[in-house]
Amino acid sequence: MDHLVRRWLAGWRLCRGLEPVTEYDDAYLAVLRLPGREREWFARTDDPATVDRLAADLPVGTWLTVTTHDGDRVAGQLAAAGGQLLDERRTLMAVDVHEHPQPVNDSYRLERTTDGALEYVRLLSADGGVAAHGMMGIVGADAVMHDIQTDPAHRRRGLGSVVMGALAQRAIERGSRTGLLMATTDGFHLYRKLDWSSEATMVTASGTAGAGAVGGDLGAVLAGG
Repeated sequence: MDHLVRRWLAGWRLCRGLEPVTEYDDAYLAVLRLPGREREWFARTDDPATVDRLAADLPVGTWLTVTTHDGDRVAGQLAAAGGQLLDERRTLMAVDVHEHPQPVNDSYRLERTTDGALEYVRLLSADGGVAAHGMMGIVGADAVMHDIQTDPAHRRRGLGSVVMGALAQRAIERGSRTGLLMATTDGFHLYRKLDWSSEATMVTASGTAGAGAVGGDLGAVLAGG
């Protein structure tokens, strides 16, 4: 599972405008600098002993995400360590972009833009407003899709599927083979209809006031120092 997490992270951090993640023996570190989410660790394994060690003394403002096929067990470990579990478990998903459906909706104008490794798709309504949008980061043969959204006034018209299909087509044009994304509960149902496969569950917890205040030694622990 580590290879998929690494590949997904490479495109995800591009989409979010983050610095390259730092790689340690047992986890990757992404610095987000968001309120309540200063940084996030992504475990490279769901081995119980490793999860316990990563979850111990998780500082306030730091998140830990474990990608696993045993979500209930991992959630229990994170809670037992004092972490605050996110209500939603997300899903790491993949697809062969060459087999991705390509739906259309002629009532909206499709607009595509490129900015280096980033691709953007927007669907514009008759009045020029953005009805739906999405983006992806291209990293070699991988296309990591992110931030797929439809304006509430334009939902239930298949626009999310149109955006996804347009991104997949652009991924093919740029030489990518595999699409990757992290799906929310709502997004999961859309992607399943588009033939995306579920690769693993992503369980996340954040540090609480009872955890270590700084966590400065965590990097050394992860690196085996």
